[in-house]
Amino acid sequence: MIDKFKIESFIIIIFLSGLTPSSKDIEFVAFIYLLISVYAFYFFSIKKNILIFRNLKLFFIFIAYICLQNLYLPEWLIKFLSSSSHQIYKGLLDSNFFSIALNPLQGFKYFIVILTCLSIIVITPKLIDQKRKLKKTLEIILWVGALHSIIALGLYFLDNNFFKGLISLVRETNYSFSGLFINRNNFSLYMVLFFIIAVNYYSFYYKYFSKIKKDKLFNFILSDLFIIRAIIILFAITIVLTKSRAGNFSFLMVLGFLFVLDFIKHKKLSFISLTVLSIFIIDILLVGFFVGFEKVIERYAVTTVLTEESRLSFFDFGLIQFFKFWLTGYGLGSFETIFRIEYNNFIKVADHVHNDFIEYAGELGLIGLILLFLIFLKYLSYLKKNYLNDKLLSDIINIILLTLVAVVLHGNLDFALHKPAIIFFVTFNLSLGLCQISRKVKTTSRSHSQIRSQARY
Repeated sequence: MIDKFKIESFIIIIFLSGLTPSSKDIEFVAFIYLLISVYAFYFFSIKKNILIFRNLKLFFIFIAYICLQNLYLPEWLIKFLSSSSHQIYKGLLDSNFFSIALNPLQGFKYFIVILTCLSIIVITPKLIDQKRKLKKTLEIILWVGALHSIIALGLYFLDNNFFKGLISLVRETNYSFSGLFINRNNFSLYMVLFFIIAVNYYSFYYKYFSKIKKDKLFNFILSDLFIIRAIIILFAITIVLTKSRAGNFSFLMVLGFLFVLDFIKHKKLSFISLTVLSIFIIDILLVGFFVGFEKVIERYAVTTVLTEESRLSFFDFGLIQFFKFWLTGYGLGSFETIFRIEYNNFIKVADHVHNDFIEYAGELGLIGLILLFLIFLKYLSYLKKNYLNDKLLSDIINIILLTLVAVVLHGNLDFALHKPAIIFFVTFNLSLGLCQISRKVKTTSRSHSQIRSQARY
């Protein structure tokens, strides 16, 4: 039964593993993460993935490096690899064996997260090699996102006290709008990723699978395209109502890039361009209705340096720690530990820098950053290969570009890229670029003229 629904099982496991509760529940989190790795081993033998594994040497080296960070090593080796870690340990512990990571337990969690990402990278190209399989995959994600959006809107519009008991079970914070398991800032980026999938699925479905006459309004309203478009609008409303400045800013930039990409391609206002313009209008009207039109400008333009003074202080602290642990880093997930060590009289603990890139720099050090850079270069070479072989659809290119835009913008303002739900989603989106999908269109009941026009896109 599971073998029959490979794609469905794969997508469900990704989102279940990504939405596990607090990282403090390390045993439960680790067990859920490992489910996807077991799935990969069961359905995909190494013999079928020799080429992919052979070209993932850098990824395996990176995993080995993360493992090295968390191993207990002799004191002389730790002193050589990370003198800063050695000084901290000598001040706290009396032992002859230390680790580079200041919190190996958190490092272990991220180690499993990276293994899960490897599984996603290996499985995705093997599952999705045809347009219909890509359609099924994007369709499932569309409905998963719709479910998240509906639940989140319910939590927003209904009395929070009514849901107080339920909400306390699934999240630790008390934001008025935070979706499932993660706070509102991270949830906003989560929904942006759903929006990216949905709007490109709309374009993809329109080109290959829509059988209606697009020029007939009545037919359009009764079509699947109308449902997809309605869900896209639902995602836009959800993102706006998160009231996350970082999320809304990255969302607006994604809309802008989407508009530009579509206009360059078609040289005119197409159905995607018009959808983007309608979302802009709904965005402004919705914010104006709920918080007053005088707040619209404040929402998007009044985020000044003064209002973010505390966050900028975290940036400074994070950069200082990077230079102290510049070679091998202080370990994934160890920022809170180093904050507690530096500030003994803290009133409130900072568990993240609020800038993913500064935090990752400190956690991984120069060695880890170089490995990540090389992995990304290798990934770009794959994209180029698929593009030259005519295997990379324009909709997948858009998903990759818009995902990178959202990640870069939001990652500089918050810590979403340290949440498993976001990490797995981003990894999956980028893994679509490794899929080799033929542009050839099989003959259907549609006219040959339609097929020829689609093949030329």
